[in-house]
Amino acid sequence: MATLNRSTASQPRARADADVRVHLRRELEGHLDGLGYTFTRHINRVGAPPAEIARLSPVRGRLVYGETVLRGDLRRRQCHDRLRFFAQRRTRKRSQILFFVAVEEECRGELEALLIELGIRSALRGGNVHILAVSVPGRRRVKTSA
Repeated sequence: MATLNRSTASQPRARADADVRVHLRRELEGHLDGLGYTFTRHINRVGAPPAEIARLSPVRGRLVYGETVLRGDLRRRQCHDRLRFFAQRRTRKRSQILFFVAVEEECRGELEALLIELGIRSALRGGNVHILAVSVPGRRRVKTSA
């Protein structure tokens, strides 16, 4: 009798999530390129989480951060901590650093609600945090009959 291992059962799901994350990352990098942030930076600060995407504008010398967030990430404390950390980053002169978050279109509302819940966005705060909603190809939406 063969036993079903959890790790082998979740592999197709993990692979699908990895594919979606790669697609979101490509779309986010293309968006940042279009805005003029073309230089890739690798920033490793002691005690700070490494940035998933860090870009620099060669013209203005401004830095931007980027993250990709999946639906499953929205419930993880590690994701919450990363969102808070990069949303609160400042330059040496204390100005805000732009922070772009790529998310699936279906999860945009959930992410916006999470940003408000975490205190990252409100009527007065969070102008430096931008959400890029990306449509994921190959995902079929389940139609519900009324």
